[in-house]
Amino acid sequence: MREYKAFLLLFLFAAASILFFSCSKEDALGLENSPLELQSPYGEWKLRGYGPATTYPEKIFLAAPSSYYLKLNKEGTFTGTSSTNQISGKFTIDASRGVMSFAQADFYSGNKYSETSDGSVYLSRLLKVTNYRVFTDQLHLYYSDKEYMVFAKPVNR
Repeated sequence: MREYKAFLLLFLFAAASILFFSCSKEDALGLENSPLELQSPYGEWKLRGYGPATTYPEKIFLAAPSSYYLKLNKEGTFTGTSSTNQISGKFTIDASRGVMSFAQADFYSGNKYSETSDGSVYLSRLLKVTNYRVFTDQLHLYYSDKEYMVFAKPVNR
């Protein structure tokens, strides 16, 4: 019986050590202080950068303050801006699995002006979105297993 207790104690110590010292993806990204929200990503967001899923996102410098906004509506529609155009369309979401996709291939609403190279990259990556994660002040839209776009709540619009 004494050997059984020693084995149980050793097993519990090993399990607790594994849980205590394991590093989550959020820890690796420096997001351990940004608690994951339970609600869906509805509302207005501003693009802040792109990045690989293993490091901090690369910052992008936007040409115009009114560019790269995205507003996600609860009825499954979105509006926003690219580098030079107003965009709109539909998206699907499964909040329980963190899955999202943008359904329309043509986002432009109204007149279409020439996109900058950054605007073309933004729109092509938006069309490839498959997953998302919402943190207190950030929305991550994953367009591949290893890359994502970082959006933040806009301060002033």
